[in-house]
Amino acid sequence: MNLTSLRLLSLLFFGGAIADAQNFAGDMALSKVLLKGENWERMASGYGFTDGAASDEAGNFYFSGRRNDVGSIFKIDPSGNVSTYISDASGISGLQFGPDQQLYGTRWGKNDIVVFDAHGSMNTIAKGDHPNDLVITSQGQLFFTNADGVSSLSPEQTPRLVAKGIKGANGISLSPDQGTLIVSEYSGKQVWAYRVETDGNLNYGEPYMTMRLPAGSGTAKGDGATTDVEGRYYVTSALGIQMFDATGRISGVISKPSREGISNVEFAGEGHRYLYVTSGGNVYRRLTKTSGLRFQHALKESNQRE
Repeated sequence: MNLTSLRLLSLLFFGGAIADAQNFAGDMALSKVLLKGENWERMASGYGFTDGAASDEAGNFYFSGRRNDVGSIFKIDPSGNVSTYISDASGISGLQFGPDQQLYGTRWGKNDIVVFDAHGSMNTIAKGDHPNDLVITSQGQLFFTNADGVSSLSPEQTPRLVAKGIKGANGISLSPDQGTLIVSEYSGKQVWAYRVETDGNLNYGEPYMTMRLPAGSGTAKGDGATTDVEGRYYVTSALGIQMFDATGRISGVISKPSREGISNVEFAGEGHRYLYVTSGGNVYRRLTKTSGLRFQHALKESNQRE
């Protein structure tokens, strides 16, 4: 292992072993994460396309979708009730709440990074080259994937490219301590890892995790990504949700809820214990033994220490 790999490894949390329903040679039991007898439950259907998975502190799940050719943002509360959260918000490909409690988004087709105010109005705060997915640290540093790689955006700056060489940069997430950022390849098979610097730069980037490929294909179609409290990474792909432990080791693939592709993934619901996915025109969820990260909660703890 070279020095760069050692640097990356030192940044990652060494969580418990996990794994998978497919039981490839060397995999450990998925019983660390998945509950016996629990399966995918469809929570919403009838949308033209669903994407942009996000959650808030209360466990509400948000997604972008189309109904009657009108793009909006919808909310599913922990009890499963679906409502329209923001009307007329077309073209949203990524969503994330910031530490200021505002909802941020990317619009791939419009080259916009946007924020929604208290009245639901969509305001463009920056432009990007086909921005796809985004993540925001507890300090308000925003990172988004785009046609060139990964760009960084802070409240005082214009976007600047901080990582390139990724084959179709798509899904993006953070480690529990927010010191490591991962990016999935849609047009390749790697998940890259970078050290997050306080100035918004990314360093020591490497293709740190390798996704499994469909038979006869050279691309994994890595899409949305999220992280749980143990530092496990979840990346949607052509095969399903690929899980990696905190050291970057492939732990297995959770089967898709249907034959349709999965565009995004997020933890939400009561205790953030449900894994939600956007798939085709539907949203599904399944109960797990783990829970997702809540960066807003981490920010509150940080403020209290200060």
